[in-house]
Amino acid sequence: MTTHPAGPPAALFPTQPLSRWLAHAPRDIRLDDRAIRPAGLAARALSADGKAASEARRFTGATLDGWNLKPLVDNAALVVSELLSNALRYGLAKPDGQPRGATAPHQLWMGLLRCRDLVLCTVCDHSPDVPVLREPDFFAQSGRGLHIIDCLSSSWGWTTPTAAGKAVWAALPAAE
Repeated sequence: MTTHPAGPPAALFPTQPLSRWLAHAPRDIRLDDRAIRPAGLAARALSADGKAASEARRFTGATLDGWNLKPLVDNAALVVSELLSNALRYGLAKPDGQPRGATAPHQLWMGLLRCRDLVLCTVCDHSPDVPVLREPDFFAQSGRGLHIIDCLSSSWGWTTPTAAGKAVWAALPAAE
């Protein structure tokens, strides 16, 4: 599993309308010195509140259903929920637990990219802190999210953090 930074930093939080941002998305992805054309790209802003996870699951289900990848919906929704939970818990708070002060109503972004036989699930937050896979406390009620992502994905990682934050991603196999 990939549990380290991968790829160059990205413009994580578009200041322009989402449609303009999507228009600038890469048309080809380089993989093993070959250009692979994405078959689908969907992204949306999420409010940093209690409704974000359910909105993200609905968006993921509808997008994958539209891409004819219904068998992947359950795993992808779980992965997106865990990515989003980490972004809400760790990505929007300073080390002292206080909010980072972002005042925009949409503080998080999520995206789905379909490319050949995989779907890349991504959640962007404003924190420069990277995720850390820790040994879970078997008596704790939380702390297993990255382990779930690690088990369900073929690889996962994050972009190099910038002042704007980072994107944490997981690649899921998408056999039709």
